[in-house]
Amino acid sequence: MSMLRSIFPCVLGVFTWAATAQPVYLLSAKKEAAIALGVGSMAVGNLWLGQQLQGFSEAELAALDASSVPTLDRWSLNRWDESAGHRSDILFYAAAAWSSATVLMPAWEEKNIWASLPAAFMWVEMNSLTLMATDLTKNLVSRPRPYAYFSEAPMMERVAPDARKSFFSGHTSMTAANSFYAAKMYSDRFPDSRWKPWVWTAAAVLPAITAQQRMAAGKHFFSDVLVGYMVGACVGYIVPEIHRRR
Repeated sequence: MSMLRSIFPCVLGVFTWAATAQPVYLLSAKKEAAIALGVGSMAVGNLWLGQQLQGFSEAELAALDASSVPTLDRWSLNRWDESAGHRSDILFYAAAAWSSATVLMPAWEEKNIWASLPAAFMWVEMNSLTLMATDLTKNLVSRPRPYAYFSEAPMMERVAPDARKSFFSGHTSMTAANSFYAAKMYSDRFPDSRWKPWVWTAAAVLPAITAQQRMAAGKHFFSDVLVGYMVGACVGYIVPEIHRRR
């Protein structure tokens, strides 16, 4: 109990400081607690569902029918390209690095590391929400990846539990969330910047290329990357927006 008495003023102080010192965004104990509760609830459900997910047997793989795949998604069938998968990894890390750099922008401008505290909170929330929503949906839907239908893909990959986690694309959702978060942060901080159109163009193109590479790798269908793009972009935009000082 004594520990709680000592921690509570510190936590309250953080939010009080953020409310008075941050020029663009405002943290709220109630809002952050609600987000944390949502992420935590999804994490618990996802942990249980993930433990239930089993890989395909060879008989189940043989029974997969490519003709049941919607026409819009069939471009991804009969593909296995590890190089495309590696390129999508690079794009994902590039978006994460970009958004991380954006978090440091307030500290750089104000020469005070604490000035980046609200941005850091939002960065963690944005990534946690996107990750949990993505993986929870994957485990709930349990959709076979395109390469599960492809006999020339490595059998080790086809029988792994991950082969059932096609919907929706995590690389695409996470890349979109981070790139849209970075663009939103830049736009809010520099509303009159002449670079804004280019920043938003980069934010839109980076996850789109990531999505194309995930399909080329045989990892995802078009519907997987489309939904991933929309979910990630929404989270990346909305998290800073709901924290804006009104």
